[in-house]
Amino acid sequence: MSCTQPPKFRVGYQRESNGLQPRDGGFSFQGLSWLETDLCTPGTLILTAAGEVAGGEAPILDVALNSKMLTRESFDRQRTVRLRVPEAGRLTLGYFNDYYRSDARVATLENFSMKGDTCRTLQAVDVPPETGGDWSPSTATATLVAAVPMTVIPCGSGELTLRVVGRAGGKVFPVLKFQQGGRTLLQIPTRETRKAVLLKVTPEPLTVTLINPYFKQLADRNLHIRRLEFRPESPSLP
Repeated sequence: MSCTQPPKFRVGYQRESNGLQPRDGGFSFQGLSWLETDLCTPGTLILTAAGEVAGGEAPILDVALNSKMLTRESFDRQRTVRLRVPEAGRLTLGYFNDYYRSDARVATLENFSMKGDTCRTLQAVDVPPETGGDWSPSTATATLVAAVPMTVIPCGSGELTLRVVGRAGGKVFPVLKFQQGGRTLLQIPTRETRKAVLLKVTPEPLTVTLINPYFKQLADRNLHIRRLEFRPESPSLP
């Protein structure tokens, strides 16, 4: 254990890359995560935090010392907690009851297969992060959430086959547009059942765009620590 005085709080774990962020001299818990620090002495932990209630429950902060629970505090409003820490050791502040719900239109494209005049592979597939989705080479599956197009480069001229399926957002299913060389090859509404697509393609890049994106955040439970202070106990006189 390497302790400092005053103690320095650091990110111990965050499930998502933005799950725990320093903010305004404190910390914002936006996903499952925890802070930790190494204390040199016993003392008093003072923290002020505010919570965003969602899913019918307030955010909860678990405070543990050397893996032993000291307290569990719920924050449905801003309040201050003072907690005596009985000994030196690893102090952990964890947020584990994260909750998030949204309504989003999502298109999935799967089972890409190329049957070309001289080849049978795709040269490249690019699904930029800005699409809100991703590309899995192992399953040849792409997802699209935003209006940013993905790009498919066939190995040559021939037939490109795939299947599309959609998840409705705002009670409307995604619509996909396939374009190549400035021409629209196909515009197709997706459904909750898979639909086969066959396209006559050339070696030029083919773009696939979700033309009716929809996203709405419905609920987001977060916890914001405004103040975090540790006051060490003075050593006892002999």
